[in-house]
Amino acid sequence: MPSKREATAIDREDIRAWHHRGMSPRLLIAVAAVALGMAAAGCNGSEDESERAAPPPRTEPKTQTESAPAKRSPGPARTRGAPSVSTVATGLEAPWEIAFLPDGRALVTERPGRVRLLSRDLKLREEPVAEVDVSAIGESGLLGLAVDPRFKRNRFVYLYRTAQTGNEVLRYRLEGDRLEEDARILDGLEAAPIHDGGRIHFGPDELLYVSTGEAGNPSFAQDPGSLNGKMLRLRDFRGEGGRPEIVSRGHRNVQRFDWQPGTGRLFATEFGPDANDEINIIRRGQNYGWPDAQGDQGAPRFVPALVDYEDVIAPSGATFISQPGSTWTGGFLLAALRGEQLRLVSLDGDRVTGDQALFEGRFGRLRTVVEGPDGAIYALTNNTDGRGSPKEGDDRILRIVPPRGRGRR
Repeated sequence: MPSKREATAIDREDIRAWHHRGMSPRLLIAVAAVALGMAAAGCNGSEDESERAAPPPRTEPKTQTESAPAKRSPGPARTRGAPSVSTVATGLEAPWEIAFLPDGRALVTERPGRVRLLSRDLKLREEPVAEVDVSAIGESGLLGLAVDPRFKRNRFVYLYRTAQTGNEVLRYRLEGDRLEEDARILDGLEAAPIHDGGRIHFGPDELLYVSTGEAGNPSFAQDPGSLNGKMLRLRDFRGEGGRPEIVSRGHRNVQRFDWQPGTGRLFATEFGPDANDEINIIRRGQNYGWPDAQGDQGAPRFVPALVDYEDVIAPSGATFISQPGSTWTGGFLLAALRGEQLRLVSLDGDRVTGDQALFEGRFGRLRTVVEGPDGAIYALTNNTDGRGSPKEGDDRILRIVPPRGRGRR
């Protein structure tokens, strides 16, 4: 295991300020515990802990949408040479997730508590479709979003947010161009200014999967009675929700996962502390080691990482390239915050055959990457989240067209 550096404690002035903002006693206790947990676990980590970030202010949205192609070709978007990048929209505030609706529009979350709508012709609507009450402190706030597989029938959309009482998943219904809250389907998740997980995604089994962080308390990851530091699966998401199934444990902070086309294997990215950012293949009932083991260590008691990044890159969003006709097809594409890059991981089944950095340093921090219905890749920058160096126009939605060719399916 790598050596640990002593983490910077959360000071009393922070706690007073958060109390003044109305943070609940339960969340205040979690904040105070983070300092002890960070020191104990060497929490100087890959994304966040080496410097504490102020939460982004909740302001009125200002968005400038740049020119983008209004017509889409009948097949997946591909270039004849190098991949091309265009800016679809600018002026977002700490965007966290983008998910496409069946009609080709997309919903985008902003961490201070807004959901934005991107039209089929890639124009970002000025007025939010929802404004959600959140506790946006540090890494917390409005995070993941998922669209129900039966959306055409039920109009359901799911959001992961940090409330005063902790992290939770809410069900909304899209009525016209407004999201209306329908039900709370998952709660009881501890929240903190760090390690809130927050990604939600429907699997091939059409069940709702949720990643949770250990909220700055590493012991949660190994505690079978805690829902923190876990990969979860929820069955009654269209009903009352209830307690989810624990798919795997021993996670520090999983922020994206996707299923490999053809095999159905579940891949996930995970933040390490001083090093050991990971890509893991998630298997039901398995233990991924945190805080007792990390990276490619810990076998046979724990599952070692498929990929162990010794240099910190902070892998957040990730997606498989599933549509045909590109040299990227079949690859696992991840977005890196600290690394300020995309990485294309080539695979032969569960064996890594390549790992290439793309656009390094060109767009700053990259939070999320998703394959769109048109075959292009949509990425969210995160330079306004308190840890980046924003440029004019940040944050942005980028549209990346992959190169034409034959990839591995």
